Amino acid sequence: MVVSAALVGIGLAFKDGGAGDGAWLFVAYGAIGAGLGFAHSPHLAAALGSVRAEHAADASGLVVTVNQVGLLLGTSLFGTLFLNRLAEAEAGAPSRALWGSMLALAGAAAVGGAAGMARRRT
Repeated sequence: MVVSAALVGIGLAFKDGGAGDGAWLFVAYGAIGAGLGFAHSPHLAAALGSVRAEHAADASGLVVTVNQVGLLLGTSLFGTLFLNRLAEAEAGAPSRALWGSMLALAGAAAVGGAAGMARRRT
């Protein structure tokens, strides 16, 4: 949820063609890093905590592969959204493209966070 809020904040900083406030962007990007760190560390520990020592290399390879596929798909999907919106020939298209991409990323982060919390409760 921290990441989602920070992404919306970054989108708002640039929404109407603004240059963004340097101090605010520094805080927002720091919040994204902290949020991702708080999210990934416990999930990796939980996922790999029950793996026996003889299967550690296989489990590690699987985790790295899944992360790389996620990075590839995320870059492809959200990059395509950004570039399609950027292709508009109107004034202000770059800021609208960034705003739309930030909202989509924030939505994906919120869905992922909600799914993680729902799974933890069950």
